[in-house]
Amino acid sequence: MLRKTGRRALALTLSIPLSVGLLSAPVHAEEHYVLMMGIGYFPDYVYPTVGDTIRFVNNSDLAMSAVATDDSWSTGLLQPGEQSIIDVVAGMQQSYGDLLTEGSTVAGVVDYTVEPPLDLERNLERNHDN
Repeated sequence: MLRKTGRRALALTLSIPLSVGLLSAPVHAEEHYVLMMGIGYFPDYVYPTVGDTIRFVNNSDLAMSAVATDDSWSTGLLQPGEQSIIDVVAGMQQSYGDLLTEGSTVAGVVDYTVEPPLDLERNLERNHDN
């Protein structure tokens, strides 16, 4: 009895078109982190894709911000330990800096138009054969 039920379930699953099954599965956005270090951002270049988010974390002893150079998006002024999440959307200004802190020259880039320069997925693989 269970074998027949299992076969029917498998047959039903296999008869579902791919457009309904696998291809309609939601794409999961990634969250990228940028640490505000007082003297700069780490990393200062981020390579998300549209739909991802960037979590800015003030890891310094100073209040800092990340503001698009055209003022289209901002974390606001973050006190030490505070965080802000920015959504990556098509057409957003990519360059940013600490425009809310007087005299700050730190800068960063959100580059969602190109692939990262390194294959980060393979970062943990061994570099040499023994």
